[in-house]
Order: sequence, then C-alpha cells, then structure tokens
Amino acid sequence: MVNILIFRTDRIGDLLATCPTIVTIKDYFKNCSITLISSKKNTAYAKSLNIFDSVLEFPNNSILSKINFIKKIRKKKFSYTFVFDGKERSILSASFIKSKFKVALTPKIKIYYRAFNIKYFEDSVSTSLNDIFQKALIYCQIDAKITNYNFLMSKKDNNFSDKISMKNYVHIHLDEKWFNNLYIKSYKNINPNSDDFIDFINSIARKDNILITTGLVEFGLIRHLNSNFFNKVSNKIYFKKNLNTSIYLINKPSFEDIESLLRNSKILISCHGAITHAANSFNVKIIDIIEENKKLIYKRFTAYLKKYSFVYRDNFDSIKETLHNKIYEQLI
Repeated sequence: MVNILIFRTDRIGDLLATCPTIVTIKDYFKNCSITLISSKKNTAYAKSLNIFDSVLEFPNNSILSKINFIKKIRKKKFSYTFVFDGKERSILSASFIKSKFKVALTPKIKIYYRAFNIKYFEDSVSTSLNDIFQKALIYCQIDAKITNYNFLMSKKDNNFSDKISMKNYVHIHLDEKWFNNLYIKSYKNINPNSDDFIDFINSIARKDNILITTGLVEFGLIRHLNSNFFNKVSNKIYFKKNLNTSIYLINKPSFEDIESLLRNSKILISCHGAITHAANSFNVKIIDIIEENKKLIYKRFTAYLKKYSFVYRDNFDSIKETLHNKIYEQLI
C-alpha cells in the first residue's frame, strides 16, 4: 500500500483545481491510500468527492490542538507528502511527518525552510499551477502526465437538475463577486442594476433558455428579481416563462446542486471561482469575468481549462454587450 498525504487547507475552488493532479496520482498507484488535510471551508465537499480515503480537517483554534493533530498524523508513515496549498502552517506540519518524498509549493522560500527535508517549488505569479504540479510529480518519480480534467463526470449526481424542465441553457452564476462592496473592494465594481440585468437576460432569452444560480450571500438585486420578475416555485426555485424560452433562478443552491445543474449547461458566465473549475470538468464553455490587473494570477489557475474565454471586470453597462457577443461567439 502506497500512503499519500496531501495538504489543501484552503477553499473548494483550490481543491477542484488540484483534483486532476490528485486523481492522476491515484490512477498511477493502483494500490494507494490518500489522506487529505483540509480546511473548514472544504472538508464537507472533499468528503463528497469520494477521491480520498481519509479527510482530516486542520484545527483552526489553539496551538495545543494543532500539536496534537500533528502528533496523530505523525504516527503513520507516508510514501509521498504534497503541500499543494503553499501555506506556512502546512509546510511546518509536513516537516514533522515521516515520508520518503516531501514536496511543497510556496510563494517564497523562507530561510528557515532550508532546515526541513522538503523539496520546494516556487509558486510564482507567472507560472501555471498545473505546470508546477507536473514538476512535483516528476521529482517524486511519478511517471504520469496530469489528465483527468473531467473527474467530476464520474461523481454521483444528486439529480437536482431534474427539478428544472430544460437542458442546454445559458448558465449565469450571479453571486456577491459582481459587487465589490461584497467581495474585494479594490476590484472594479460590476454592480448590475435590476433594469439593466433584466434587459440583459431578456435579450438572451429571445433565443436561449437561461438558468441563474446565486451564491449564499443575499443582496438587493436577487431580492428584486425574486419579488418582481420571477414566480416562486419553491424555496430555492423561481421561474419565468417567455414566449419560446424559460428562465429559472435557483436561490442559494448547494455546490452539489450546482454540479448537477452544470451537467446540463452549455455556457457558464461567472466571476472566477470554484464553479469555473467545476464547469470545465463537465466540458461547459466558460466566460470568466476577471480583474484586469490580476490577469496573471488568474492565468495560472485557468491555463488548463479547455473551452475558456474571459471578460475584464467593468461596470455592467460597459460589459453587458461584450458578454452578449461572447455568448453567441461560443454558440457558433
């Protein structure tokens, strides 16, 4: 049995971007056990993937609990330890682990890191994450090219999409990231008002069905749409019938609900996040809304995505026509 330890103590999107590498490792070693060290934000989702034999949440409270956590892991010997999250706490924890190979991504190799028996790969802004992951596999003498980009296709569908009476729709993920006061204040504010957004979706709905999903943060535009544009079907589902097409809004779906809905999406429009990487796994065409002065950072996460295009963040009045044109470029 080959025992493998992976640190990914961050968010769902980071985990999803790493999963093709993890599944490639799992396929390479036919008889292996993979333990994931997760965070509070991705533990439940990591367990739902059925990729890992064990998922252990890194404690986020007292130093004593962290010491006891490391002591517990240290009882087991690993063949490979991968610190894919690049966090200092993960690198420090890995230094105490018994493992034949230890590799870590890090944005900066600190002087005291040299005391640890770990191979470091500098996680620079200009380098694709997938390229760094591939170098880590080569160092560990794992002779496998990273593939498995459609890994979510084999995950069990929770069949939430059966509640929606349409397929092959334009999928708009309208979450808090569209509003900089709810997201990153230094980013350009998209801030669609209700009239402009309704005009936008109505223009698309002349030819195509539309599905809108929200995040978990409630804000004024969603409340307005639910109260004044859609008819309520259930606590989660809102509906609007046009002459030849339909528009659904799914309010606060779980991420597994979103996975189910992505299986029937043909295009996704969203501000970059976990949903972007999930859409790629389902071979959905992606229109990603990103901050222009962070384009190199986004590129390192998106270089492996197949049907990918992007639009720079700007106020909605400025980008709605570009988004509309991108949709129909993708449909041709």
